[in-house]
Amino acid sequence: HGATYVYATMSAAAHETTAGGGDGKRQGPRRPGYLKLGYHIVVSNAVYVLLAPFAAALALRASRLTPSDLAAARAYLLANLQLAVSLVSVATALATVYLARRPRAVYLLDFACYKPGPDHVVTRETFMEQSNKAGVFTDDNLAFQRKILERSGLGQGTYFPAAVLNSPPNPCMAEARREAEAVMFGAIDSLLAKTGVRARDIGVVVVNCSLFNPTPSLSAMVVNHYKLRGNVASYNLGGMGCSAGLISIDLAKQLLQISRWVRVG
Repeated sequence: HGATYVYATMSAAAHETTAGGGDGKRQGPRRPGYLKLGYHIVVSNAVYVLLAPFAAALALRASRLTPSDLAAARAYLLANLQLAVSLVSVATALATVYLARRPRAVYLLDFACYKPGPDHVVTRETFMEQSNKAGVFTDDNLAFQRKILERSGLGQGTYFPAAVLNSPPNPCMAEARREAEAVMFGAIDSLLAKTGVRARDIGVVVVNCSLFNPTPSLSAMVVNHYKLRGNVASYNLGGMGCSAGLISIDLAKQLLQISRWVRVG
């Protein structure tokens, strides 16, 4: 199953905190809740935790068996074929139930990222100039943006959409829709070409965008653009911030685990 995920994120530098008393020392990172994590692991694997002592006792008993014990057990089973068949049937049934209920592994076979043309490359100075021309930011806002640019790792060859590069900037709905179409369709076209997957073979579409959430949805734009089949399952995650990236991946994983025929695009 192929899967496409398109992300456009800009991360801000974290605030620096100081210890109490005005000593100027930076507080260390907070330790994760190991107790809570351990509880989650135990609860999620409760069956294995409960069966572990029995498995250990059985392994210990099996390690003490001698060849004569094995020969005696074989003779007993041959003399009681009905019991032997019952034990084999129960073991087969349990193994079948376990394999049927076991979550299937999900693999990402390929991916594609959209890369804009050279017309969208801007420097940090150009971005600050465009922000200043917008006329909606205060001096404090501009200073904060400059701090983000310096600390977030954005280089002098960063891509920005046409709405930001216009003079003055034009962040309207039409420009946002054109930007979304360029990014989504560019990445999906590249992925379909690389994998050889046909658009009509796609059964599920999962689209995530942190901020832009139009109506009709972005997933509807994908379905209409590629003329996907009528029974395609369409999921649009919007307005949830950058964390929805992981949520969309988990959603695609669960859909692939419960369905035996869908492909995720």
